[in-house]
Amino acid sequence: MPGVETIKSSWADEVELDYGGLPPTTEVVENGHKYVTEYKYNKDDKKTKVVRTYKISKQVVPKTVAKRRTWSKFGESKNDKPGPNSQTTMVSEDIIMQFLNSKEDEKANDPLLDPTKNIAKCRICNGEHWSVNCPYKGTAMDTNLMEKKAAAAASAAVDAP
Repeated sequence: MPGVETIKSSWADEVELDYGGLPPTTEVVENGHKYVTEYKYNKDDKKTKVVRTYKISKQVVPKTVAKRRTWSKFGESKNDKPGPNSQTTMVSEDIIMQFLNSKEDEKANDPLLDPTKNIAKCRICNGEHWSVNCPYKGTAMDTNLMEKKAAAAASAAVDAP
């Protein structure tokens, strides 16, 4: 009908309608990163945009942990959604333990680190100490060793052409 005019709303009404609403929170996942954008009011009643960036990483977990995560919930949490329930579960930081038994076994088998093997061997008495610290140094045992060395050197000199 040509005589009927359409009623247009004023710009003031549109501003009042838009004033109370904030844009919805958005989540975008790209290239291993998750970007969460949300809007809120700051102390001065101004709209602020908050962008949170998360890096998505995949971890290899032991088979027992993966199997445990597939268990169904039981007890009071039987009808809960997947994930922890704040009513029944206290969530703290993840603690990852890696047991390094194989490296300790390798160290135990290392002949250089064998605690039963003597580090120092005395030339005089064949004890478990250095020759400098030998209690028999300068005694009859020491002179017998020197005589044996001299005899061995003399016999080697005679045998040599």
